[in-house]
Amino acid sequence: MLNFYIVRHGQTEWNTERRFQGWLDSPLTEHGIESALALKTQLEDYKFHHCYTSPSQRAARTMGLILSDHHQSFTTDERLREIKLGPWQGMRHEDIEREFPEQLEIFYNHPENFWLSEAETYHDVYDRVQSFLTDQIALHIDKSRPHNVLVMTHGVTLMVFQLIFDGKPVSELRNYSVAKNTQVHHYQYTPDGYLRVE
Repeated sequence: MLNFYIVRHGQTEWNTERRFQGWLDSPLTEHGIESALALKTQLEDYKFHHCYTSPSQRAARTMGLILSDHHQSFTTDERLREIKLGPWQGMRHEDIEREFPEQLEIFYNHPENFWLSEAETYHDVYDRVQSFLTDQIALHIDKSRPHNVLVMTHGVTLMVFQLIFDGKPVSELRNYSVAKNTQVHHYQYTPDGYLRVE
């Protein structure tokens, strides 16, 4: 059995300003740091065999805070990045609403058709998350004992993880919502598929 613990990074300055981050970055807020340290306490009794994070500073910093007393290393993986959003990156939500109203409506309500110049599609994110999971299953599945994998990622990317775990197509992403910062989502993988653990 393979346990995935998927977490969204701590709150950032741009989160509070409702700016789209994508592949750009902004520092963790004090609240973001405090919530990461609270999660460290919550997870202190867990043994993680492998830890992976998006290379974005906000994700790697959150992972570093969580593991700070565990003396455990982590690996960065490009496939865990947030969706790349081209010209929207760094923009406030209300400015995108004003300048790109049609694309933003598609982004939220017709994800399978979303396209933006110099950005990724949801299908691109789906493919790289699926590739990451396929590699994890091949590397770490062990029928003789549980294996725990901690993953630090981003809002949209975490929704795509959930979509794949639930066996749903990209078009169903409209029914998912962005996870809270530093919230843990636990899924188990067995040869029969994925199961969400409450």
